[in-house]
Amino acid sequence: MLRWFPEKTKVHAHQWFFPTACVYAVLMVPLAMLARHGYGPDALAAPTGHAFEMLFGFALALVAGYLLGPMPARRLALFMISWLLARVMGLVDSASWLTLVSNATFVTLFAWQLLPRLWVAKKWRNLTLVPLLGLICTITIATILMNQLDYRGLHRYLLDESVQLFALLMLFMGGRMLAPAVAGEFYRQGMELEARVQPHIEAGLIVTVTTAFVLAPIATPVSGILLIMSGILATIRLFRWQLWHCLARPDLICLGVGYCWLAVGLVLLGGVKLSGGDYFSTAVHAITVGALGTLASNVMVRVTLLHVKQYPSRIPQIMIITVIMTIAALMRIGADFSIYREIILATAAVAWSTSFLLILFVLLDCLAITSFRKSVRRQPLAADKT
Repeated sequence: MLRWFPEKTKVHAHQWFFPTACVYAVLMVPLAMLARHGYGPDALAAPTGHAFEMLFGFALALVAGYLLGPMPARRLALFMISWLLARVMGLVDSASWLTLVSNATFVTLFAWQLLPRLWVAKKWRNLTLVPLLGLICTITIATILMNQLDYRGLHRYLLDESVQLFALLMLFMGGRMLAPAVAGEFYRQGMELEARVQPHIEAGLIVTVTTAFVLAPIATPVSGILLIMSGILATIRLFRWQLWHCLARPDLICLGVGYCWLAVGLVLLGGVKLSGGDYFSTAVHAITVGALGTLASNVMVRVTLLHVKQYPSRIPQIMIITVIMTIAALMRIGADFSIYREIILATAAVAWSTSFLLILFVLLDCLAITSFRKSVRRQPLAADKT
C-alpha cells in the first residue's frame, strides 16, 4: 500500500485526519445508540466503549491532524493505517490484543513524531504539552490493558479522569488559537487587545487541572474544588478577550462558544466531584459534546479554510454548525433530567452527526480546491509545448 505514495510527497496531516475523523464522528454516536438497543457493535453498547472511542479515537485524531503538520505521505499513511485498524478492532473487540497493539502503534508513532519537536519550547507553560500528550498516550494503552486484564474499576477510573486531561489540552490549544485571532480583529478595528494569552491565568489553569487530576483518587472533594476554580479562571480569561467587539466575526464568536462550554463543563464536573452527585455523565458530556464538539468543529473548518487561503469569517456554515452542535450538547445534557430520555438522546445524536456531516462537506470542498490547484500547476504552459 505504501508504494502508492511517492517517497518525497508531503501531505499536511489535517488533510487526511480531519475528514476521516468527521466520517467517524458522523457514524460513531448513532452506532452507539443502536448498540445500546442491541443493533450495533457490542463494544459501543457499554458507556466505557463509547467513551474510549470518543476520547482516544476521535479526539486523538483531531489532535494528530492539528499538531503533526506536513510530513512525507508514506509516514502519514502509517499513522492513518494504525489509527483506522485501531478503530475497526475497537468496534469488533475492544479487549483484543490486536486492539491494544494497533492503538499502541498509533500513539507511539504520534509521540515519537511530535514530542521531541515540542520539547524545544523555552517557556514552562509551553513545555507542559509534552508530559500532557505523553500521559494521554500512556493512558490510551493502559486503559485497553486494564480492560483486557478485567480490572473494570481501574478501566473505568482511567476513562473518567482522562476527561480532565483533554479539557486541559482544549484550554491550552483553544486559548492559543483565540488570543491572536481576537487581537488581530482588534487591530483591524483600530483597537488594541491588552489581554491576549494571559500567562498568569493560563498558568493557573495548568496548575489547577493538573492538581485536580493528581488528587482525584485520594481527595475527590479537593479535586472538585480545583476544577471549579479552573472553570472560573477559564470564564475570566474568556471575558477578558472581549468578544463582544468581534460580532462581525462569527468564526471568533463560535470559538468563544466552545471555550464557554469548556468553562461550564469544568464547573459542573467539579461540582459533581465536590458533592458526590449522580450527574457525572452530565458534566462529562458538557465537556465532550459541548466543548470538544464545538471547538473541534470550528478548528477543523478554520484550519482547513486557512490552508486554502479562504477566510473563515466568510463561511456561513460555521454559525450553522455551531448552533447545531449547541443543540446536540443541550439535548444530551437535558436527556439526563427528562422522562423522554431516549427520544432526546436520539435528537442529540442526529444533531451531532448532522454537524459533522456539514463539516465534512466543507473539508471535501477545500480538498477539491487543493487538488485543482495542484493539477493546474502541473499542466505545462502552451509556450513550453512549442
